[in-house]
Amino acid sequence: MLGIRPASFGWGALVSAALVVGGIPGASAQYGGYGGEIAPVGQYKEGIPIGVWTLYPSIFAGAVYDDNTSQLTGHNSGYSARLVPNLSAIWNTGTHQTTLYGVADARFFDTNTVSATTGISHSYEPTRDVILNFKVDYTRQTDIFTSALNFNNGAIGPPTGSPATSVPLFINPFGTTPSVNPIAYNQFTAAGYATKKFGADDRGFVTVGGAAYYLAFDHQVDLAPLGPLVTPFQTSHDGANYQASARIGYHVAPSVYVFADGSGIFQRFNNGLFDTNGYRVTGGIGSDDPRSLLTGEIYGGYQAQHGFNDQILSPQGLATLGIPVLSPSALGIPVTSGIPQNTDSPVFGGRIYYFPTRRWTLVAQVDEVLGIATILDPTVPAGTPTRTITALLQTNYAISQVLSVGARLGYTRGSFIGIDRLDNGYMAGASLNYEIWRNLKATLDYQYSTVYSTAAMSDFTRNLYTAGVTYKY
Repeated sequence: MLGIRPASFGWGALVSAALVVGGIPGASAQYGGYGGEIAPVGQYKEGIPIGVWTLYPSIFAGAVYDDNTSQLTGHNSGYSARLVPNLSAIWNTGTHQTTLYGVADARFFDTNTVSATTGISHSYEPTRDVILNFKVDYTRQTDIFTSALNFNNGAIGPPTGSPATSVPLFINPFGTTPSVNPIAYNQFTAAGYATKKFGADDRGFVTVGGAAYYLAFDHQVDLAPLGPLVTPFQTSHDGANYQASARIGYHVAPSVYVFADGSGIFQRFNNGLFDTNGYRVTGGIGSDDPRSLLTGEIYGGYQAQHGFNDQILSPQGLATLGIPVLSPSALGIPVTSGIPQNTDSPVFGGRIYYFPTRRWTLVAQVDEVLGIATILDPTVPAGTPTRTITALLQTNYAISQVLSVGARLGYTRGSFIGIDRLDNGYMAGASLNYEIWRNLKATLDYQYSTVYSTAAMSDFTRNLYTAGVTYKY
């Protein structure tokens, strides 16, 4: 899922719309309750009650310098404004809890530097031992380490304080590999899950559910190659992903549980040459007590994937992709791609939230995903299976009631199975935040990212400098 620079997206309308939608609950929490600042009119309390809803609005406004806006081997630098509106609204009756959220991160270089997330989630507990969860989400992602949520939690947080203020960051769920000049994509998600508790003190639980995702990449033009020897280019194919999953677990202690789960993953692209079926089985240990200083889970297991078509590099397959070639079948030459249809690997990962003190927060995530490269590039045969590992570590420390620092590290590794190509991406960033007033904070932020690839002309480095202020009502 790599590609060329996207075409016009109409990002102005997106940013304007994002001004009235915003972030995730807790993303704008102020020191998570650290300190006890008293305003002239009384104790400061975040949030705006409106009827049965509570709103949490904030906005970051500032300037950014990017020395490689398009993430190319050569540099394309520039200055721009940076705007990050963030709003969440929560309705909670105990039995029902609904969250509306939205956030946009707009840097006005081009459409490839605008990311956003907005959606709705709802939880319903009809009885003490049954929980139903539903979610609809839209996300625009520009590359693996650049999303609206990553900026809010990485540069301006994650906030220190209770685990309830943490925002889960879902990194790279489709195994997109790091690349030079990546294509931005729009992801549409709908998911639903049901949980039933059982046993003494409801220590056991079973969860079943499913999700559907559709990825629509930005498309500049339909690039029709003239033959097998063409100027290098990249293009990606839109497609849907479906997932069905089940989990069973048991609390061995009030805040500690063990679990086993399995899921089926079905990829269906607009071009059926790239369709795959797969499954994943894992087990692990976790903690879900919101009062604990340590929550999250770690897991390990096995995953496998089957591709339906081994003829992508045959004359028929290449013709489907727009590459006319002379058929060797008349010469008795076998027509197969040589790329494996069946791939498997161990899988490991986890997501940890650790709060050593009220001033200090640590968030760590790692995951490993099998996928398929839908790109068309002279260095990557179409339909190549991929194995991608992505990791993210973030920390934030409140030095005092008015001064905090943050740091983040990221790593992603994309292996192309069946060909000799390996891409490694690295990210590092740091921020300094100064509270000018109880709801006004100044931020200085720096982020470095780079990709090293065994393919020619696929390396790049990028430095991003940001300065601005965040206002929270």
